[in-house]
Formats: sequence, structure tokens, C-alpha cells
Amino acid sequence: MSVSITGLSSGLDTAQIIELMMKIERLPYENLEARKQELTREQNTIRTINTKLVTLRNAAADLMYTSSFGVTSAKTSDSTVLSVSAAEGAETGTYQIRVQHLAQKHVVASAEFKKDDSPGLDSGQTYVIKLYGKGKEEEIELRGDTYEELLRNLRDDINSKDLGIRAALVETKPGYLTLTLTADKYGTEADMRLGQPANPNDQHVYFDDSALPLLQSLGFVKTEETDEGGENQVLNTVQPGQNALVKVNGLNIEVTGNTLANVLPGLTITLLKTGDAQVTVETDADKIADKIQKFVDAYNDVVSTIRTSTAKGADLQGNSMLLSLSNRLSSLFNDSVGGSGGFRFLFEIGLEIDKGVTSGSNMTGTISFDRAKFKEAFAANPDAVMHLFTYDDPDSSNSDGVAVRFYTELFNWTRTGGGYLTSMLTGYDSTIADITEQMERLDLRLQNRQRQLEAQFAAMETALSTLRAQQTWLAAQISTLTLSTQN
Repeated sequence: MSVSITGLSSGLDTAQIIELMMKIERLPYENLEARKQELTREQNTIRTINTKLVTLRNAAADLMYTSSFGVTSAKTSDSTVLSVSAAEGAETGTYQIRVQHLAQKHVVASAEFKKDDSPGLDSGQTYVIKLYGKGKEEEIELRGDTYEELLRNLRDDINSKDLGIRAALVETKPGYLTLTLTADKYGTEADMRLGQPANPNDQHVYFDDSALPLLQSLGFVKTEETDEGGENQVLNTVQPGQNALVKVNGLNIEVTGNTLANVLPGLTITLLKTGDAQVTVETDADKIADKIQKFVDAYNDVVSTIRTSTAKGADLQGNSMLLSLSNRLSSLFNDSVGGSGGFRFLFEIGLEIDKGVTSGSNMTGTISFDRAKFKEAFAANPDAVMHLFTYDDPDSSNSDGVAVRFYTELFNWTRTGGGYLTSMLTGYDSTIADITEQMERLDLRLQNRQRQLEAQFAAMETALSTLRAQQTWLAAQISTLTLSTQN
């Protein structure tokens, strides 16, 4: 139990004395705390650099394969006929495309009804039409005192069933309504039909013809003469469902929608209207330059962070590991590439460290990227540019392409469970844990020491209080004896 000391007997501020003594006692603890904070800052810096190195490694990985330089773009000669986009893997070439007709969704309509007219439904009778779609069978009851109510209810009920069609109410002229039913999907394989499905996996939507008179009264079904002079009952189609039909370099292609996905490898073509257009797929130097820029940005970010972290007065001033990393990055960038490529150094294609800087104090160690020079070099000799990044020398890694050697080297620095920086981070974890444990033990001893001091000063105050009481008693006794003698 802690005792509050006030110094009532001694006249001393014993609480302040204990506080000052404990400050001296806590100096080793505060030194450990400062060291822990310092190590934590250093570890956070190393972790940041490690993360930036991983980003650089990933940027290098995006340049170490020949496929990385096969990035293409596609354009169309008539953007009103079709639009086109290219993914990686799209083959260069030119394609003549004729859109003969677009895919359409099947649309069926009811008859036109005056809003306020009564449909004449008998209140004692139930009127039901049956629909089949998406493997489901649904009965929909007709109800309403006016055609507006009946058609609205029918629209809402159909839409709530998720059968593969969408109902909409259209005011065809003032005071008159028509209900339209539109298939969810394009093409002939998702249209609406009259009858019943023979296959539960059928994609069509069926109107059960067991309620044919009701469907006829609503106008969804009409009578159509056959070529033989007979009559057929058919749905009142206002737009037939149809597939898109396209010629690509003279070859007929039929698709259910208006998008050609990978009909031509790596291309997505969206059909907009009938007509002719030419699609051209070319290697896109700008997209490749964007990858180079990501590599440059990641490199510069790492180098700048290392320089800031090891500068005079920084937490990791002069850190040998980071200085070694900085020197290694410079070598990886500047060393020549072997093999029989047309280029051996990055400066030949527009990448250079401290370009034009002659004063050591102005050097930053960062890369400048001349995008125009790179594109010019790539246009003149794309294989040589690709070789500069992707060459993999079977005999000496020192001669590897720039992206290959960057990825290999940085993997050794950043890999989990053995990378140079990740091992440093593990070492920091261990040291910080040891210091934390020392601080906990020392804090416990300090608490015991404070309680000990409080108890000692409390005992002193108690002893002084006892002595003062005895002194008062003795003084009273002496005073009494003196008075007795005088009398």
C-alpha cells in the first residue's frame, strides 16, 4: 500500500525528495526507452526502403520478358461503326470488318389500351397467364379496375419474377398505354416464344398457350397467315431477336451480342452500327515507355530515400548496408549488357544517371528518361531495345539484361526469410524485443524502489513524531519539577 508523505514531522518535502531520487533511478530506463525509439525509427526506415525495393523489383519484372515489349494498341478507321481495345497478346495486323447487322433483343408488345377503360374482369373469376424462364414457372394474375391499373400490375409482377424479360409501360399517345416486354439478352437464343419449354435449360422465355384467349385479348398474341393459306398464333413481335452478323477479312462471324471478345486474339470489338471499318493493331511504343517510366520512378524513389536516410544527422547516417545497396543499384544500371544486341548501355536509348551533372555536390544518383530518344530507338531497332532489358546470359549474370539482373539482385535483398533487408528487419525485431523485456524488468524494480523509499520516509516521519511527543512529555515533566522546587 502506497503511503503519501507530507513531511509533517520533519518539515521536509519528502514527496519531492522521493520524486527527485526516482528521476535519478529512472535514467537507465529512459536510456533504454530512447534506444528503443531510435531502433524503431531505423527499422521503419529499413522497412520503407524494402517496400520501395519490392516496387522496383516488380517494375523490373514487367520488363524482363520479351512479351513485355509486345504491348499493342488498336484503332479503327470509323469509330461510329465500331470501337476497339487491345489487351496484351493482341497480334499486330490489319483487319477489314463489315458489320452486316447488329444483334437485337426480342421485343413483344401488347395491344394499345385507353387508360381509363375497364378491362371487364369478372370479380368472381381469376385470370392467370403462365410464363416460363430461367428454369422457373410463374403464374401471374391479371387484376385492376382500369387498363392502367391492370398493365401497371402486370408490369410490376413480371419484373419481380426475374424470368429473363423486362416489362415497361409506354404511353403511345395521350391517354393510351402499351406494355412492352424486352428480352434481357441479345440474340435468337434468348427470345420469347409461345408454348412450353421442352428443355429445362432452355434460355428462351415462354408464354404458356393454355391461356391463349387471354393472351390474345391483351394483344400479346396475334393471328398470322401462313404461306399455305392457313393461320398461326404468334407473339406480337415489334422487334425480332437476332444475332450480330459480321465479316472479318471476308469470313462470316455470328455472335449473340454486339461485342466480339477474342474473336481476334486480344481484341475486344464493340459493334455500334452497320457499315465498314478497318481495325489496325500496332505495337504501342508509348505503353512500353510507360513501363520504362515506372521502372525509372521506382529506382529514383529508392535512391532518394537511401540518400536521405544515410545523410549527415539522419538516423542511419553512413549505414554501410544501405550505402552498399546504393552502389549496387548504380552498377546494375550502368554495367554493359552482353550478347549480340545492338545496344549495350541504357544511356544509348535515353536513360542516364545524373545526366549532364558535373559537380559532385549536385549529383542525386537518379535517372533521367528521354522518352523521345527511347521511342526513336525502339522504332529503329525494337529487338535491340528488348535485348537490352531481357537478355539472360547462361554463363555470367553480370552480362544479363538490365531488367533480368535487377530482378535477380533485388530478390536477394527483399525475399522473405533470408533477404538482406528482411534479415535486418528480423534483427531489429529481436533487439527491440530484448530492450522491451529489459524495460519491463527495470520498471518493476523502479516501482519496488519507490515503494521502499516511501516506506522508509514514512518510518522516519513516524519516528520523528514519536520523538517529538516524548520531547513534549519530558518538557512538561521538567516544568512540573521546577515549579515544585520553587514552591
